[in-house]
Amino acid sequence: MPKRKAIFLSILGPSTTVNDITNYLSSLKLQYLQCNRLKTKFQSYASFHIEVYECDLQLLLDASFWPESCLITEFYGKLRKDQISQAVTSESVINLPESNSSTPTVSK
Repeated sequence: MPKRKAIFLSILGPSTTVNDITNYLSSLKLQYLQCNRLKTKFQSYASFHIEVYECDLQLLLDASFWPESCLITEFYGKLRKDQISQAVTSESVINLPESNSSTPTVSK
């Protein structure tokens, strides 16, 4: 089984959901994706933990893929259950369908 890596994605609009993120990522054709919305200190933005196979990590770390002004960095350490606000329903290997979804809302 391939090794998994994760990113921390933050400063998105507060109404952004796990489904918004997974739909936005569908164009990357990731072999594996697990996305969790994280609890935040303030309700004015949304943050996410996004886990993929290590071979796909650089796709997620490409700042040009994401909306301007959001924060993207590699996530180090273990994700604790008490950090999760909205969990993904499945942790399986998935083939995401193509989507014409819009860009996640970015908080200014």
